[in-house]
Amino acid sequence: MGATTTLSGFPEALKKDSYKWYWESSDPLPKVYSEVFEVRKSNALYEKSTSAVGTGLLIEKPENKAMEEKSPIEGYTVYGRNIAWGKIEHISKELHDDTQKLAKFLESQMPMWSKDAVETMETFYANVFNYGGYTAGHSMFNASISGVLDDPSGDKIYDSVPLITPTGTNHIPKSGGTGYYNGLGALNITKDNLQTAWNLFTVTNNRKEDGSRMSIAPDILLASPALKFTIDELINSPDDPTTSNRAINVLKNIVRPVYWHYLTDADQWTLVKAKFGLVALMRENPEFDMWEVKETKNYKMSIFMRFGLMIENWRGVVSANYATS
Repeated sequence: MGATTTLSGFPEALKKDSYKWYWESSDPLPKVYSEVFEVRKSNALYEKSTSAVGTGLLIEKPENKAMEEKSPIEGYTVYGRNIAWGKIEHISKELHDDTQKLAKFLESQMPMWSKDAVETMETFYANVFNYGGYTAGHSMFNASISGVLDDPSGDKIYDSVPLITPTGTNHIPKSGGTGYYNGLGALNITKDNLQTAWNLFTVTNNRKEDGSRMSIAPDILLASPALKFTIDELINSPDDPTTSNRAINVLKNIVRPVYWHYLTDADQWTLVKAKFGLVALMRENPEFDMWEVKETKNYKMSIFMRFGLMIENWRGVVSANYATS
Protein backbone atom coordinates (compact mmCIF):
# COMPACT_ATOMS: atom_id res chain seq x y z
CA MET A 1 0.00 0.00 0.00
CA GLY A 2 3.03 2.28 0.07
CA ALA A 3 4.79 4.32 2.71
CA THR A 4 3.37 5.14 6.11
CA THR A 5 4.07 7.99 8.46
CA THR A 6 4.62 7.83 12.17
CA LEU A 7 1.58 8.85 14.17
CA SER A 8 2.70 11.77 16.28
CA GLY A 9 -0.84 11.98 17.58
CA PHE A 10 -0.58 8.79 19.67
CA PRO A 11 -0.62 10.59 23.03
CA GLU A 12 2.03 9.40 25.50
CA ALA A 13 -0.56 9.21 28.26
CA LEU A 14 -2.73 6.97 26.11
CA LYS A 15 0.26 4.80 25.27
CA LYS A 16 1.07 4.43 28.98
CA ASP A 17 -2.54 3.53 29.64
CA SER A 18 -2.29 0.84 26.97
CA TYR A 19 0.59 -0.82 28.83
CA LYS A 20 -1.29 -0.53 32.11
CA TRP A 21 -4.43 -2.10 30.63
CA TYR A 22 -2.34 -4.85 29.05
CA TRP A 23 -0.56 -5.90 32.25
CA GLU A 24 -3.69 -5.62 34.36
CA SER A 25 -5.35 -8.04 31.93
CA SER A 26 -2.32 -10.33 31.69
CA ASP A 27 -1.60 -10.95 35.36
CA PRO A 28 -4.76 -12.94 36.20
CA LEU A 29 -4.42 -15.28 33.19
CA PRO A 30 -3.32 -18.82 34.14
CA LYS A 31 0.13 -19.74 32.86
CA VAL A 32 1.47 -23.28 32.95
CA TYR A 33 4.77 -22.67 31.16
CA SER A 34 6.15 -20.67 34.09
CA GLU A 35 5.44 -23.60 36.43
CA VAL A 36 7.42 -26.00 34.23
CA PHE A 37 10.18 -23.82 32.75
CA GLU A 38 12.77 -21.63 34.39
CA VAL A 39 11.90 -18.15 33.16
CA ARG A 40 15.18 -16.38 32.47
CA LYS A 41 15.76 -12.81 31.33
CA SER A 42 17.80 -12.62 28.13
CA ASN A 43 19.59 -9.57 26.74
CA ALA A 44 20.86 -10.94 23.43
CA LEU A 45 19.73 -12.38 20.11
CA TYR A 46 20.81 -15.81 21.34
CA GLU A 47 22.22 -17.38 24.50
CA LYS A 48 25.11 -19.82 24.81
CA SER A 49 26.42 -21.85 27.73
CA THR A 50 29.04 -24.53 28.19
CA SER A 51 29.52 -26.47 31.40
CA ALA A 52 32.70 -27.96 32.80
CA VAL A 53 32.48 -31.69 33.47
CA GLY A 54 34.03 -32.94 36.70
CA THR A 55 36.61 -35.69 36.94
CA GLY A 56 34.47 -38.17 38.87
CA LEU A 57 35.26 -40.12 42.02
CA LEU A 58 38.47 -39.94 43.99
CA ILE A 59 41.01 -42.63 43.19
CA GLU A 60 42.68 -44.78 45.82
CA LYS A 61 46.30 -43.73 46.39
CA PRO A 62 48.72 -46.54 47.17
CA GLU A 63 51.36 -45.85 49.81
CA ASN A 64 54.43 -44.05 48.47
CA LYS A 65 52.77 -43.61 45.05
CA ALA A 66 51.83 -40.34 43.37
CA MET A 67 48.15 -39.49 43.08
CA GLU A 68 46.67 -40.08 39.64
CA GLU A 69 46.00 -36.91 37.69
CA LYS A 70 42.69 -36.24 35.96
CA SER A 71 41.64 -33.11 34.10
CA PRO A 72 38.15 -31.66 33.77
CA ILE A 73 36.69 -31.67 30.28
CA GLU A 74 34.29 -29.30 28.58
CA GLY A 75 30.63 -30.26 28.59
CA TYR A 76 28.14 -29.80 25.79
CA THR A 77 27.67 -26.33 24.35
CA VAL A 78 24.04 -25.28 24.53
CA TYR A 79 22.37 -22.60 22.41
CA GLY A 80 19.06 -20.83 22.86
CA ARG A 81 17.41 -18.50 20.33
CA ASN A 82 15.04 -15.62 20.92
CA ILE A 83 12.19 -15.36 18.42
CA ALA A 84 10.26 -12.25 17.38
CA TRP A 85 6.46 -12.40 17.65
CA GLY A 86 3.84 -9.82 16.77
CA LYS A 87 0.81 -8.73 14.78
CA ILE A 88 -0.82 -5.58 13.34
CA GLU A 89 -4.46 -4.51 13.58
CA HIS A 90 -6.32 -1.77 11.70
CA ILE A 91 -8.12 1.17 13.33
CA SER A 92 -10.37 3.39 11.25
CA LYS A 93 -9.80 7.12 10.97
CA GLU A 94 -13.24 7.76 12.38
CA LEU A 95 -12.46 5.74 15.50
CA HIS A 96 -9.11 7.45 15.94
CA ASP A 97 -10.52 10.95 15.51
CA ASP A 98 -12.73 10.43 18.51
CA THR A 99 -10.05 10.31 21.22
CA GLN A 100 -12.54 9.27 23.87
CA LYS A 101 -13.65 6.41 21.66
CA LEU A 102 -10.06 5.47 20.91
CA ALA A 103 -9.25 5.22 24.60
CA LYS A 104 -12.23 2.95 25.14
CA PHE A 105 -11.25 0.90 22.09
CA LEU A 106 -7.70 0.42 23.33
CA GLU A 107 -8.88 -0.45 26.83
CA SER A 108 -11.21 -3.08 25.38
CA GLN A 109 -8.46 -4.39 23.08
CA MET A 110 -5.79 -4.94 25.73
CA PRO A 111 -7.47 -7.93 27.44
CA MET A 112 -7.66 -9.66 24.05
CA TRP A 113 -4.04 -8.89 23.27
CA SER A 114 -3.00 -10.07 26.74
CA LYS A 115 -4.83 -13.34 26.15
CA ASP A 116 -3.32 -13.69 22.68
CA ALA A 117 0.21 -13.13 24.00
CA VAL A 118 -0.18 -15.61 26.87
CA GLU A 119 -1.76 -18.16 24.53
CA THR A 120 1.14 -17.74 22.10
CA MET A 121 3.64 -18.46 24.87
CA GLU A 122 1.62 -21.36 26.26
CA THR A 123 1.37 -22.93 22.81
CA PHE A 124 5.07 -22.44 22.08
CA TYR A 125 6.34 -23.93 25.33
CA ALA A 126 3.81 -26.80 25.32
CA ASN A 127 5.22 -27.70 21.91
CA VAL A 128 8.47 -28.66 23.65
CA PHE A 129 6.55 -31.75 24.79
CA ASN A 130 4.35 -32.04 21.70
CA TYR A 131 7.42 -32.15 19.42
CA GLY A 132 10.10 -33.23 21.88
CA GLY A 133 9.87 -36.90 20.94
CA TYR A 134 9.97 -36.41 17.16
CA THR A 135 12.54 -38.91 15.88
CA ALA A 136 13.84 -36.46 13.29
CA GLY A 137 13.76 -33.57 15.75
CA HIS A 138 11.84 -30.33 15.22
CA SER A 139 12.79 -26.85 14.06
CA MET A 140 11.75 -25.29 17.39
CA PHE A 141 14.87 -26.85 18.95
CA ASN A 142 17.16 -25.41 16.26
CA ALA A 143 18.83 -22.24 17.52
CA SER A 144 20.44 -21.41 14.17
CA ILE A 145 20.16 -17.78 13.03
CA SER A 146 20.89 -17.03 9.39
CA GLY A 147 24.24 -15.31 9.03
CA VAL A 148 24.80 -15.26 12.79
CA LEU A 149 24.74 -18.75 14.35
CA ASP A 150 24.88 -22.31 13.06
CA ASP A 151 23.53 -24.66 15.73
CA PRO A 152 25.51 -27.92 15.26
CA SER A 153 22.75 -30.04 16.84
CA GLY A 154 20.22 -28.91 14.23
CA ASP A 155 16.60 -29.79 15.01
CA LYS A 156 17.57 -31.81 18.10
CA ILE A 157 18.89 -30.72 21.49
CA TYR A 158 22.52 -30.06 22.40
CA ASP A 159 23.66 -33.73 22.28
CA SER A 160 22.15 -34.22 18.79
CA VAL A 161 19.37 -36.45 20.15
CA PRO A 162 15.65 -35.59 20.53
CA LEU A 163 14.72 -34.22 23.96
CA ILE A 164 12.58 -37.34 24.57
CA THR A 165 14.30 -40.40 23.18
CA PRO A 166 13.65 -44.17 23.47
CA THR A 167 16.19 -46.83 24.28
CA GLY A 168 18.50 -47.38 21.34
CA THR A 169 18.99 -43.69 20.51
CA ASN A 170 20.34 -42.73 23.89
CA HIS A 171 21.63 -39.48 25.34
CA ILE A 172 25.39 -40.11 25.57
CA PRO A 173 27.11 -38.29 28.46
CA LYS A 174 30.50 -36.68 28.05
CA SER A 175 32.00 -39.50 30.10
CA GLY A 176 30.98 -41.94 27.36
CA GLY A 177 29.26 -45.30 27.70
CA THR A 178 25.97 -46.54 26.28
CA GLY A 179 24.02 -43.55 27.53
CA TYR A 180 20.49 -43.10 28.85
CA TYR A 181 16.97 -42.83 27.47
CA ASN A 182 13.95 -40.95 28.79
CA GLY A 183 11.20 -42.02 26.40
CA LEU A 184 9.03 -44.97 27.42
CA GLY A 185 7.11 -45.32 24.18
CA ALA A 186 3.52 -46.53 24.23
CA LEU A 187 2.82 -46.92 27.93
CA ASN A 188 -0.50 -45.81 29.40
CA ILE A 189 -0.58 -44.15 32.80
CA THR A 190 -0.99 -46.96 35.36
CA LYS A 191 0.39 -47.65 38.82
CA ASP A 192 3.10 -49.98 37.49
CA ASN A 193 4.04 -47.73 34.58
CA LEU A 194 4.27 -44.66 36.78
CA GLN A 195 6.62 -46.55 39.10
CA THR A 196 8.69 -47.60 36.06
CA ALA A 197 8.95 -43.97 34.95
CA TRP A 198 9.81 -42.83 38.48
CA ASN A 199 12.64 -45.37 38.78
CA LEU A 200 14.00 -44.47 35.34
CA PHE A 201 14.00 -40.81 36.36
CA THR A 202 15.48 -41.15 39.85
CA VAL A 203 17.60 -44.31 39.80
CA THR A 204 18.81 -44.81 36.22
CA ASN A 205 19.03 -41.30 34.78
CA ASN A 206 20.41 -39.65 37.92
CA ARG A 207 23.86 -39.36 36.36
CA LYS A 208 25.80 -36.20 35.60
CA GLU A 209 27.88 -35.76 32.46
CA ASP A 210 30.90 -37.24 34.27
CA GLY A 211 28.91 -40.34 35.24
CA SER A 212 28.64 -39.49 38.93
CA ARG A 213 25.28 -39.71 40.69
CA MET A 214 23.05 -36.81 41.66
CA SER A 215 19.86 -36.51 43.63
CA ILE A 216 16.99 -35.74 41.26
CA ALA A 217 13.27 -36.50 41.37
CA PRO A 218 10.23 -35.25 39.46
CA ASP A 219 7.76 -32.94 41.16
CA ILE A 220 5.22 -32.53 38.33
CA LEU A 221 3.16 -35.02 36.35
CA LEU A 222 2.32 -33.14 33.15
CA ALA A 223 -0.63 -34.30 31.06
CA SER A 224 -3.62 -33.30 28.99
CA PRO A 225 -6.85 -32.61 30.94
CA ALA A 226 -8.17 -35.76 29.24
CA LEU A 227 -6.16 -37.79 31.78
CA LYS A 228 -7.31 -35.85 34.84
CA PHE A 229 -9.63 -38.47 36.34
CA THR A 230 -7.23 -41.35 35.75
CA ILE A 231 -4.29 -39.46 37.26
CA ASP A 232 -6.24 -38.00 40.18
CA GLU A 233 -7.39 -41.45 41.17
CA LEU A 234 -3.85 -42.82 40.95
CA ILE A 235 -2.06 -40.19 43.01
CA ASN A 236 -4.75 -38.56 45.15
CA SER A 237 -6.56 -41.61 46.54
CA PRO A 238 -5.65 -42.40 50.17
CA ASP A 239 -6.00 -46.12 49.40
CA ASP A 240 -4.50 -48.02 46.50
CA PRO A 241 -7.16 -47.80 43.74
CA THR A 242 -5.79 -50.91 42.02
CA THR A 243 -6.52 -53.31 44.91
CA SER A 244 -9.54 -54.23 47.01
CA ASN A 245 -7.71 -54.71 50.32
CA ARG A 246 -7.44 -50.97 51.12
CA ALA A 247 -3.64 -51.07 50.93
CA ILE A 248 -1.84 -47.76 51.37
CA ASN A 249 -1.50 -45.85 48.11
CA VAL A 250 2.28 -45.55 47.71
CA LEU A 251 1.79 -43.04 44.88
CA LYS A 252 -0.31 -40.61 46.91
CA ASN A 253 1.00 -37.07 46.38
CA ILE A 254 4.25 -38.41 44.93
CA VAL A 255 4.04 -35.68 42.28
CA ARG A 256 1.75 -32.74 41.57
CA PRO A 257 -0.50 -33.17 38.54
CA VAL A 258 -0.47 -30.26 36.08
CA TYR A 259 -3.01 -30.40 33.27
CA TRP A 260 -2.04 -28.39 30.20
CA HIS A 261 -4.68 -27.61 27.59
CA TYR A 262 -2.01 -26.99 24.96
CA LEU A 263 -0.68 -30.56 24.95
CA THR A 264 -1.92 -32.16 21.74
CA ASP A 265 -1.63 -35.86 22.68
CA ALA A 266 -4.55 -36.79 24.91
CA ASP A 267 -2.74 -39.83 26.37
CA GLN A 268 0.81 -38.44 26.72
CA TRP A 269 2.07 -38.14 30.28
CA THR A 270 5.40 -36.75 31.43
CA LEU A 271 7.30 -36.65 34.69
CA VAL A 272 9.08 -33.31 35.02
CA LYS A 273 11.53 -31.76 37.43
CA ALA A 274 10.19 -28.20 37.39
CA LYS A 275 12.58 -25.49 36.20
CA PHE A 276 15.40 -27.98 35.67
CA GLY A 277 17.11 -27.77 32.30
CA LEU A 278 14.10 -26.26 30.50
CA VAL A 279 14.55 -22.51 30.04
CA ALA A 280 12.03 -19.97 28.77
CA LEU A 281 14.07 -17.03 27.51
CA MET A 282 12.39 -13.63 27.90
CA ARG A 283 14.07 -11.05 25.67
CA GLU A 284 11.56 -8.25 25.22
CA ASN A 285 8.23 -7.46 26.86
CA PRO A 286 5.29 -6.47 24.64
CA GLU A 287 5.80 -3.18 22.83
CA PHE A 288 2.96 -1.22 21.27
CA ASP A 289 3.04 1.22 18.37
CA MET A 290 0.55 3.10 16.19
CA TRP A 291 0.92 4.83 12.83
CA GLU A 292 -1.10 6.43 10.05
CA VAL A 293 -1.65 4.92 6.59
CA LYS A 294 -1.62 7.94 4.30
CA GLU A 295 -3.69 6.47 1.49
CA THR A 296 -6.70 5.62 3.65
CA LYS A 297 -6.22 7.98 6.59
CA ASN A 298 -6.73 4.90 8.75
CA TYR A 299 -4.34 3.78 11.45
CA LYS A 300 -2.57 0.57 12.37
CA MET A 301 -1.58 -0.61 15.82
CA SER A 302 0.99 -3.31 16.51
CA ILE A 303 2.11 -5.53 19.35
CA PHE A 304 5.65 -6.93 19.28
CA MET A 305 7.58 -9.10 21.72
CA ARG A 306 10.51 -11.52 21.80
CA PHE A 307 10.96 -14.76 23.69
CA GLY A 308 12.59 -18.11 23.04
CA LEU A 309 13.82 -21.48 24.25
CA MET A 310 16.94 -23.09 25.64
CA ILE A 311 17.29 -26.77 26.62
CA GLU A 312 20.18 -27.13 29.06
CA ASN A 313 19.52 -30.61 30.44
CA TRP A 314 17.29 -33.52 29.33
CA ARG A 315 17.41 -35.29 32.72
CA GLY A 316 14.39 -33.41 34.08
CA VAL A 317 12.01 -35.19 31.71
CA VAL A 318 10.68 -38.76 31.33
CA SER A 319 7.71 -39.19 29.01
CA ALA A 320 5.39 -41.86 27.62
CA ASN A 321 2.81 -42.01 24.82
CA TYR A 322 4.54 -39.11 23.07
CA ALA A 323 4.37 -38.36 19.34
CA THR A 324 7.39 -39.41 17.24
CA SER A 325 6.50 -37.61 14.02
